[in-house]
Amino acid sequence: MKAKSLLLSFLLFVSLGAYAQDAAQGAKKYGFKSAITKMNTDMMGQTIETTGYIDNYGALECQKVTVDVPGMGKVETAVINKDGKSWQVNYTMKQVEETPVQDQVNFLELSAADVEKYKIKEIGKETLLGKECTVYSVQNEVQGMKANLTVSVYKGIAFKTVTEVQGYKIVITMTEFQEDAMVLPQVFDIPKFK
Repeated sequence: MKAKSLLLSFLLFVSLGAYAQDAAQGAKKYGFKSAITKMNTDMMGQTIETTGYIDNYGALECQKVTVDVPGMGKVETAVINKDGKSWQVNYTMKQVEETPVQDQVNFLELSAADVEKYKIKEIGKETLLGKECTVYSVQNEVQGMKANLTVSVYKGIAFKTVTEVQGYKIVITMTEFQEDAMVLPQVFDIPKFK
């Protein structure tokens, strides 16, 4: 279980992550105002489906996941980023926890510091869902584990990420992408459970 949680930390690196400081300064995370996305994650033989909601060029983000957990049935969770903060929400267990915002590369405006820190290299192009993506190689380390990632990026958002870490391979693939979609503001509300 610990290995899975560490692997999930790598996933946060390229999905929802810290953008709070740049967002507060008015920088954009994505090259589109809003989107609704669906992604499949193939991790250790398990497929996880995620629905994402983005607004205000990435200043507002929500990723909702429903997973079948043995002995518990369907568990619905979300990660919501807004106002420079991040929340983990478990709708099934009615729990909300404010968490530290995860560090994340802004692929829309790659900084020289991120390129050096994560050894980012542009390695090609590929077309996914009819969108031309730039493919990067990235190296990351979390809690002493090194990971090699290949990330296919369209307007700042990862359409495909392949992560290899300690013999494990995790593949995240965009299956639906609605650019400039109308996103209801309630999606980003932090629930107040009693």
